[in-house]
Amino acid sequence: MELKETKALEFKETLRIEALSDGVFAIAITLLILEIHVPVAKENETLWNSLMHEWPSFLALLIGFFTLLVCWINHHYMFSMIHKGNSILSLVNGFKLLIVTITPFATALLSKNILSAWVESAVSMYCLNFAFMGFAMTGIWLYAVKKQFARTESAEKLKAVTRLYIFASILSSTIWIVSYFSMAGSLFLFCLMFAIYVFPEKMVSLQMKKNK
Repeated sequence: MELKETKALEFKETLRIEALSDGVFAIAITLLILEIHVPVAKENETLWNSLMHEWPSFLALLIGFFTLLVCWINHHYMFSMIHKGNSILSLVNGFKLLIVTITPFATALLSKNILSAWVESAVSMYCLNFAFMGFAMTGIWLYAVKKQFARTESAEKLKAVTRLYIFASILSSTIWIVSYFSMAGSLFLFCLMFAIYVFPEKMVSLQMKKNK
């Protein structure tokens, strides 16, 4: 009976962390659309042309949306293996949620400055936000592993997941550094990171197959 109560308590701990996180992700993704304004009818201008003038906002919306979506996918994947939590894990996860909350602002900054003289600085600021997202992701997983809160089918899978999320910090910080020298280079690495982390379970499986 005591063992069942302990397992139930552990489940509730991670469930509340995930529930709060899902809510923050949902609100942050919703806020992204607020930067796109409904056009007002003007003489000698079609609705389509008016919408085309908003292309920087639409581009920033897509970047911000997929950033948060991929981060949520990985957050969900990690917590499918994290079976227990404590106040420190909640704080580390809180740092992740802080960065998620800031992301709509970083996205708005990007959309308003794509065509301005501040474009390079805006891109670097967005990449810095992205780097902090990677650090937060790595921090959650490494702390969970250290405290043995993470449970996987095998030690090999645990190592593969750990490598994946250590690489998240390395790649996201590299994107930020490269943004100061080449926007095209940072965009390429940005797309590469999306490709790697949009299906984290497949990346882990590939690692495990390669090591056999």
